[in-house]
Amino acid sequence: MKLLDLFCGRWGWSQAFAARGWECIGIDLVEPPEIPDGCRFSQVDILNLTPAMITELAPDFICASSPCEQFSVHGMKHFHPNPPYPEFGIKLFNHTRMLCEASGVSYVMENVRAAQKFVGRSQAHAGPFYLWWNIAPRFGYPLPIGLKKGIDWGSSKDINQMRTQEQKRQYRDKPHFYNRAFSTSDKRKNDVANAATIPPELANCVADYAEQILEQVRIA
Repeated sequence: MKLLDLFCGRWGWSQAFAARGWECIGIDLVEPPEIPDGCRFSQVDILNLTPAMITELAPDFICASSPCEQFSVHGMKHFHPNPPYPEFGIKLFNHTRMLCEASGVSYVMENVRAAQKFVGRSQAHAGPFYLWWNIAPRFGYPLPIGLKKGIDWGSSKDINQMRTQEQKRQYRDKPHFYNRAFSTSDKRKNDVANAATIPPELANCVADYAEQILEQVRIA
């Protein structure tokens, strides 16, 4: 099975899939500091990708986390009372959604809550990770296994048990990291990247669901 991980960043999605034996193809504009086992990387501007290129890669499932910095400032009015219109964030999100839809395969896209104002309401969220997908209507599952509509993983008992103290700190302070997203400091860029990385609990939840979807296709 093959995962296409668009805006792969620090491989938050891919690491969970690769651990299950998936072949993972990560695409991003900046090469990550390391490439996990089972993954390969292509340094490409996703705006230059076409549906034909996606078809040629022949993925079985797509995950995509387009940049959310421009959307995030709209969720922090106390820091940014007059944020600029997120033109580039919308362009990236919509182009990615077009690629996913044109592929004809199941996909999950992730972004922040404030993105909904500009790209449409998400189907569900896990804490600050809001999800858009084409999978639930196709096979009739109301939500991915393990996700409940409106659940806030940032305050739930389970997530507090699973996360280390450092992860909790990053999770709570995520808006603060995004507030510094445009800094040129390498340390701050690293903080932003770590805060934006998909947590393994969510990635494994979606991987479970992807495998169920593919099994349904196989049986059909």
